[in-house]
Parts: sequence; structure tokens; C-alpha cells
Amino acid sequence: MDLHKFGIKFFVDAGKLDILKLIPVYHRWIQQSVFDDLLIDVADYTHVPAGPGMMLIAYEGNYALDETDHERGVVYYSKAPIAGDLPERLAQVARKALKAAALMSTDAELEGALKVPGNHLQFFANDRLIAPNTDAAYAGLEPALKAFLDRLYAGARYTLTRETDPKARLSVRVRAEGDAALDTLRARLD
Repeated sequence: MDLHKFGIKFFVDAGKLDILKLIPVYHRWIQQSVFDDLLIDVADYTHVPAGPGMMLIAYEGNYALDETDHERGVVYYSKAPIAGDLPERLAQVARKALKAAALMSTDAELEGALKVPGNHLQFFANDRLIAPNTDAAYAGLEPALKAFLDRLYAGARYTLTRETDPKARLSVRVRAEGDAALDTLRARLD
């Protein structure tokens, strides 16, 4: 599957985090160039119920504290071609999401309000032509997704739950056993 437009969301325990506190944090990240991406702007979608939340827009993809389906998570999704085979492209997107999650978890302005256990994530495709939500598309994705998850979780058991609504994007929720430290997950993908 030649998929390049997709995202990975690591679900969070955000406690009482005021999502608007991310605005100055994201602006600081732009000023300090904390990511390799070309960071462009901050977009506030908090007025959209169960929507994309607070986004940091980059040329290559977008970072966000996403609130889709009323479930907060740190997400990165790619908008541009990525080098490598699909398991490696998944790893590259996950590395970016994990770096953002680590930065948000430790940022002093957020006062430790964001916790990312690392063991619950969602993959979603943003290209319905290449990856429609069909059995055939899922069959093409599953081997690459499992190769990536075997690397990410280093042998820990995990379960996959696919979104079955044909009107929805192709997406898969993953739950791994036990907590997984963000630094450990990032190191496995390097």
C-alpha cells in the first residue's frame, strides 16, 4: 500500500488541562524550531465539538492535541510523501507524535496536566482513494501495521480494533498491555 497521508494518535489522560494553554506553547515551539518540520502556524479548533482541538500546522504535516470523538490525544499526521516502506513511514509518523507527546508532557507551562501512557493509539488514513475503509484496504494495511507495532511494542501483546463504518476513514485502534514510556517507544523507532 503506497499510503503517505495518514496519522497516528496517542491517547492521553489530560486531566484538567486547559487546551488553550497550548497556544503560547506552540508559538514558542515555532520560534525555537523544536521539530525538523517547517512549522507555520497555530490553529485553534476548540470551538468545534469533538474536533481537531489545538493544531500546530507544519508544511509536512500537522501536530495537535486532538479531541476527535471526545477523546483527547496527541496526534501527528503526514500531508507529504515520506521515504521508506510503509512500516518505516508508520515509524516516522509515530516518532513525530511521540516527540510532541513528550514535549507536551514535560512542558512547564502545562504543569504536568498531560499524561500519555503510550499503550493506546489510533492509526487513521487520510487518503480515501488509496486507503478506503474496506476489507481489501485493511488486508493491505495490516501486515505493515503489525510489523510497525511489533517494533514499537517489542513483543508486548496488543489488540487491534478496526473502524467498520464504511463512511468513516480507515482507522485502527491499538491497545498494548501495560504502560509504555514515551522515551522507550521513541528509542525503539530510532
